Amino acid sequence: MSNKPFTVTRAEARELRRRSERVSRTGGIPHAEIVAEMRRDMDRELRAMVRAYRHPGRKLTEIMECMAIARAEGIDISEAWSSLLDKIAAAHPRAA
Repeated sequence: MSNKPFTVTRAEARELRRRSERVSRTGGIPHAEIVAEMRRDMDRELRAMVRAYRHPGRKLTEIMECMAIARAEGIDISEAWSSLLDKIAAAHPRAA
């Protein structure tokens, strides 16, 4: 990590000051909006992880942990779960 101090240009400083003043006037972004955006991001990232997964793979534990967290946050993981199970089942041929 660099020992260089954090610096901004004059234009960046003006933009930061403008944003700070606007947030002070309007009150910022509602908490519910931030939580909704976080949940959308979690859902999108989880689906991308499942799409990229190839069974057997090292990422299975990480995906399962992410699914548990997403479910605890109230995100519907049924589609991602089904996709993951389909990938695992496809990797194991069934007896006739």
